[in-house]
Amino acid sequence: MKRTKVNQGLLKEINRKKILRVIYERKHSSRAEIRHLIKQDGKTVTNIANGLIRDGLLTTDGFSSFTGGRRRELLILNPKFGYIIGIHLDVNFLIGLVTDFQSKVLLRERIPISPTETKANLIIKIRKTINFLISKGNIPQEKILGIGFVANGLYDQEMGKWLVSVNNLYWKDVPIVSILSQQWQCPIHLEDCSRALALGEKWFGSAKGDENFICLDIGAGIGCGIFQNNRLYKGSSNFAGEIGHTIVVPEGEPCSCGNKGCLETVASGWALVRQVKCRMSQGEKTLLQKLCDGDMESIDADMIFHAAHNGDKLATDLLNSASKYLGIGIANLINLLNPELIILSGHFSSIEDFSMLSLKEKIKQYAMPESFEKTKIATSLLGDDAAVLGATTLILDQLFHIETISV
Repeated sequence: MKRTKVNQGLLKEINRKKILRVIYERKHSSRAEIRHLIKQDGKTVTNIANGLIRDGLLTTDGFSSFTGGRRRELLILNPKFGYIIGIHLDVNFLIGLVTDFQSKVLLRERIPISPTETKANLIIKIRKTINFLISKGNIPQEKILGIGFVANGLYDQEMGKWLVSVNNLYWKDVPIVSILSQQWQCPIHLEDCSRALALGEKWFGSAKGDENFICLDIGAGIGCGIFQNNRLYKGSSNFAGEIGHTIVVPEGEPCSCGNKGCLETVASGWALVRQVKCRMSQGEKTLLQKLCDGDMESIDADMIFHAAHNGDKLATDLLNSASKYLGIGIANLINLLNPELIILSGHFSSIEDFSMLSLKEKIKQYAMPESFEKTKIATSLLGDDAAVLGATTLILDQLFHIETISV
């Protein structure tokens, strides 16, 4: 029988990534612990670990506690090995942050933007944000491990282009990788913000340890990130997760995507604002008149949630209606994908207990009982930083995940 030749270089790279991932997840580990966890012999682990120390990726961090046996040297990721920049282009704001090699957030910057802002202006603000993080953090160019960029809509990583953004009017056909590469020579990876949000929850938030979960991004629009069997599901063309553009009201209100009756038209932030303005213009009394000081154009979703919290009937009615349709959408996801966990992020992750109870009751009403009983429903632990933290994991995944290795 002919023996298959083993690619020793590939095996070494796989083991390097396994060791880095173990130390990342455990914060620190001894060589003996690593040997046990990745099921490799001591010589292999020692040689690779020593090489990672020489290359600057790992450093030592004292010794394990004395338990009667030999104290073992502990290894940690070297925080100064390099830095990762995350950028999140949302509808109303731009968030940037920089982390060290241990994923500690060192700096954060948030600036307001407009959904109708021009492409040129947005690019200027993105560049300024990255420059601010690098300058303020005193980060050398060669120490930038990569930039993760996330926004809403569709992209093509191979072309390095953002194709379309439903909620940012002019953010389409943008060769963002080429634009950023002109100034920063490092890996640049793109992702939809809803899927990035799920990555953030998987690495840092409510989904640690879960392999099958869905993260709902409920803000100005509605999207979701789906993890199946511990892998982010993207679909055949990187377009998966557009739950906001599934139809819940046939022949309903027009949607920004061009269709009618999408979930976003009845349960998103922009839908709530549109409905409030419509009913106020018809003379309906509401606390929002005082909150907006007579300027209806200043009303946003946060203001509506605040009014509902203070017992305003109009705001409460609209949130109850939104909860109904969200319940339908989430129940459909549960029936279709049978996840262990649903995470709510965005506006509905911060609503009062009674409203969350109402939403859960709606989900229960429309979901199959057997699937609903097995699905946990939680809220995001990361707030507005979830998606931008997810952006940094696009770079971490290349460094620590064995499936990113080309065979």
